Parts: sequence; C-alpha cells; structure tokens
Amino acid sequence: MIIPVSVKNQSIDSSGITSDYKAAISEYVWNGFEANATKVSIEYTHNEAFGVKELIIKDNGEGINYNELGETFGAFLASKKNLLSLQMKSKANKGKGRFSFIAFSNNAEWHTVYKDNDVYKEYDIAMSSDKKEVIDCSEPQLSEQNATGTEVRFFNINTLTVENMSFEVIESALLKDFAWFLYLYKNKDAEIIVNGEKIDYKKYINTDLSEKVMVTIDGYRFEINLIVWQQSISEKFCCYYFDEKNILKGKRTTTFNHNTINFNHSVFVKSDFFDDKENVIDDHEDTQINLFESQDEKKILKKLHKEIQKLIEKKISVYLSDKAEEAVEAMITERKTFPNFSDDVYGQMRKNDLKRVTKEIFKLEPLIFHKLKQIQEKSLLGFLNLLLSSEERENVLTIIEQVVELSPQQRADFSMILKKTSLENIIDTIKFIEDRYKVIELLKSIVYDLTKFANERDHVQKIVERHFWLFGEQYNLASADQRMQKALEQYRNILYGEEDVTAELNPDAENERRMDIFLCNTRNVETTFETTQEENIVVELKAPRVPLTKKVLRQVEDYMDYVRRQPQFNSELRKWKFIAVCKEVDDYVKSQYKAFEDKGKVGLVFQVDNCEVYALTWDDIFKSFEIKHKPMLERLKYDRERVANELMAAVSDTEGREKADTLTEIAVAQVL
Repeated sequence: MIIPVSVKNQSIDSSGITSDYKAAISEYVWNGFEANATKVSIEYTHNEAFGVKELIIKDNGEGINYNELGETFGAFLASKKNLLSLQMKSKANKGKGRFSFIAFSNNAEWHTVYKDNDVYKEYDIAMSSDKKEVIDCSEPQLSEQNATGTEVRFFNINTLTVENMSFEVIESALLKDFAWFLYLYKNKDAEIIVNGEKIDYKKYINTDLSEKVMVTIDGYRFEINLIVWQQSISEKFCCYYFDEKNILKGKRTTTFNHNTINFNHSVFVKSDFFDDKENVIDDHEDTQINLFESQDEKKILKKLHKEIQKLIEKKISVYLSDKAEEAVEAMITERKTFPNFSDDVYGQMRKNDLKRVTKEIFKLEPLIFHKLKQIQEKSLLGFLNLLLSSEERENVLTIIEQVVELSPQQRADFSMILKKTSLENIIDTIKFIEDRYKVIELLKSIVYDLTKFANERDHVQKIVERHFWLFGEQYNLASADQRMQKALEQYRNILYGEEDVTAELNPDAENERRMDIFLCNTRNVETTFETTQEENIVVELKAPRVPLTKKVLRQVEDYMDYVRRQPQFNSELRKWKFIAVCKEVDDYVKSQYKAFEDKGKVGLVFQVDNCEVYALTWDDIFKSFEIKHKPMLERLKYDRERVANELMAAVSDTEGREKADTLTEIAVAQVL
C-alpha cells in the first residue's frame, strides 16, 4: 500500500525538521516510549572508513497499528500520540518526528509487530529522503512473534561517523532528553541501550536529593516526583502535571526560578485529579487557575503547590548544607578571609562556632556572601566573630533580619542555632577540661604514688607522646624515642613537606642518642626578613625515681650541642628549647636557676645563641596547666577532686607495676 502524505516534499523540508542527528535519534527513541515501550536499543555497524554503515533503533512497545496509519504516518504536523509528546519541551513535535531520519540518512525502514484483536501481525514501512511525501507499506501478515515492538533501520547514511556515535557522545545527548523519564519509570525497568551498554541517568540526576512523595489532598492522591539535576538545564524549572494515563496536562514554573544557588530541578506530578483537565495552568503568576470552575478544585491545586514548595525547600536546605560546607572551607583555605584562631582548644572552639553560624547564614541567604571582594568578606566575618565572642551574640539575628527577610520558622531555627552553638561550646569546654584533668591526675599518680614501679619508656613517655599538649598546644610531634638523625629527618618532613628527606648529618656518637620527645611548630613573627619563624622543643624524660641532676642536664646540653653543629639547623629563624623533666631537681640545678633568673623564664638553666635549656619538675608542668586553665575552671566550678576519685576507684583492685600499667593505658586512651 502506498500512503501519500498530505504535503509536498519541499514543504516537509522547510517545516523545521531537525538537522541535528542526535536530536533526530532522540525523536525515534521517544516514538518507542510513546508506544509504551520499556526498552529502546540503539545499534550501529561501521564500514572500513569508520563511517556508520547501518543504524537500528528497536523498542518493545505496542507497535504501529496498520489500521491507524492514515492518522499517524499519513498526517503531517499532527500526531495521534499524546502520551509524552510535550516531554521537557515547550511544544510537541506534531508528527514531524518520523521524518527526522533525513538529518543523517537517505532511507528508513520500519518493521513493526502489533496486536490486532489478540492476533499478532507484522508489516514493513519504507521512506526515502527524496520522496518523503510517499510512504510505502507492505500488507500486514500473521506474525510468529508473540511480542509487539518496532524496529527502524536507517541505511545509506551519509554524515555519521563512529566518533559521532561513541557511547560518551550519544549517552550525554540522550540523558538531556530522557534522564527524567528513565528515573521516573525506573520501577518499570525503562532503559536505553547503546550497542549493548546501558545509559545511566544517575550521571544527570542527583539521586540523593531527588525524591518521590505521596500526598492526599481532599480525597485525591498525588504522586510528586522532585528531580534535582546534576548540572544546569536550559529549560525553566517547572512542575509538569500528568493524569493517570501519563498524559501531560500542563505545566507551571516553580517559585524557585530566580534562585542564585544553582538548585536545578523539575517536578513531575501524577494524579487522577487531572484526568478530565486540559491546560492546567500556564504560569504561577496567574491568580486564576485555568479551566478550574470549582472553588474546591482551585483550593486543592493551591494546597498541592504548597506541598511541592515544602518539598523543594526541604531539599534546598540539604543542598545548601553541602554547599555551605564548601563555601566556608573556601573562605578558610582559598580566600583566607576567615579570622585567625589560636591552635589551642579554646581557639578551635571559637573557630568551630563561627563556622557553624556562617554556614547557617549561608543557608538562609547565600547572596549575603555573593560576589563580595576579599576585603569585604574578611571584614564581615571579622565583625561576625566579634559579635559571637561577646555578650551581644543574640544581636546577630537582628542584623541578619535587616538583610534577609526571614520566615517565623527560619527566625526560630537561626535563634536556636545561636543558642545551640553557645551551649555546644560550653559542653565541649567542660569535656575538654575534664579529659585533660584526667590525664593530669593519672600522670600525678604515676609520678608521685607509683614512683618505685613506673619507668620512663613504659609509662611516662607513652603518656607524654600521646598528650604533648603538656608542653604546648601549637606543636606537632616530630618524633618520640628515636635516634636523633631520624628525628631531625622527620622534623624537616613536617615543616617543609619533604617526602624524600636526605639530611646529611655529620657522624657523631651523639647521633645514637635518643630524643625522647621532639616537638616542632612554625609561626609568623616580625623579623627583618618578614618571614616565618620555627620553634622546636626537645624533651628528655626520666623515670619518676630519677632526680634531675647535673648528669641529666649534661645529656640535654649534648643534644643542644649536636643540633648547633648542624649547619642546616642553626638559622637565627629557628628557636630551640631543650627541656629535661624529672620529679625533683638537685642543688646544682637550683644554682643554675639563680644564674638565669634575670631572664624571667621559669626553669631556664642555660642559654646560647638561639638555644635555651630548661630543667623542670613535673610539678612545674602540672602547675602551669592549672594556672592557664584557672579562669575557665572557676567559671565552670569544676570538681577536680571528684574526677581524681573516680579514676582511682577504677584501679582500686590493682597494685604496683600493674596499677602503673593500667593508669598508663587509661591516659593513652584519652582522645583530646
């Protein structure tokens, strides 16, 4: 049978049929899905010149009913199909899709199997680019196949290459048109296969943020699918309305089209509420809901829009939580606009407080930080930090409200964040103080009560290398109980990030001596060269029963002499402190205190060039900690005696070396 199309060949050429081969392929894939297919496959072969020899698109849809050919293939600029014809586009293809093959091929042949009164029939359709106004159809025959479907074969291909048809190229093009469809119909196993490889909608859709919810409004059931795209889309962000037969009944833009946060989304709503409706709504600005005469129906649609808005707002909050984390990290590491905080725990608590509040402000209104110059951003963060650190932290909310209009719920949430972060700081501080005092009490017991059973290597050093904050919050542990050369190598690695360290140190007997604890740090100081100064601490620990004598002090001075002789470690920009710590000191050490007391530094017993030697008792260490934390302890009314009693109760059934070992294990296990 020959079916003439009701227009001339030239008219078809000038009708706006796509010339993009990728768009043309998409049209044939849509034809399959509009015929209720769940699987569409694209297969091609290539010739010796790596051009495409033949292209085949197959689907398992309902086929093309022979009795309806006049309404489908014979009608131009009209289409019987209405199932998904609007897709994500502003208008339907209106029956032009079947002519799309002219974008890349001279000939197209369809072989289709359809069901006619429970009988499977098949026939062929042929079209050519030079006579598009004529469709050649064979007579339908009984089919031996027991499944419907259509296969369209394209040959005499003149423009396609293997590179054009690579999986990466075709997948990207198809995802733009079909990602949403594959996602919505994933439970029906909808899929597109290209030369045996399945395209993955997850590359185009953020499945973590996308969500389906079911809501019932005045007896009507609505299935709402929010799809969040991985990247920007050219279309406006719209709600699409489908009836129970998946026929698109209209659309409207969402209220989030003008957001500046790149939350790219679309909403698909399905319900029998739309079964007898057409052109549901064109724009959310229209106060009159189109073709809804009933006030009850208008109220239902308004309630639906509120549910959709609530879902989008919930997902935007999650989305912004991730973006806020990235934004604040960029302020800290990239733009360097975040205030500087000390490395001690108090400084880090204040830093975390500012980070939490800044993230919340970003989530409320990213525009506050949008396109700020570095100096502006730095000033804003500095001002915010001052407020949070004062009694006026509640005024942050007042200031934000002058910039951003907050809903009652947003205001309540942000107020709670300010209170929560303040409370979290207090809780963190209490736990921090308690955990550190536990270590202090454990170390006191080992040093003073278990003197006979505790030693340097198994007890004191294990605790100190785990808790080197005892000597300074700001230091990094470079080594613990290692030979001096290895320690110095690690030192260079920490400060300069050298992976292949080749510290060529002079052979020396002292090279075999151990540095019990070696700490290092860099800090900015005002110098002639306006550069960074390094501070290093070498700690010599002794068993509790060993007093700090001239002999011990001489060992520490040997460390100092060794370092001073190494040319790569004696810059004036490096400061070295060598510290010996014992339970008690002898008269010689006390005389050295007097010799250097004019320097005003506790424990200083020797000084030369950029090196200082200190002799400290454990009581000096403990008292220094107590003085430093006294203001905080008094404000928190901290019960140190209770903590000590609880710790000792935990080891009340042990004695001697076993007790020392147990206390050491508890101290080492403290995470600070």
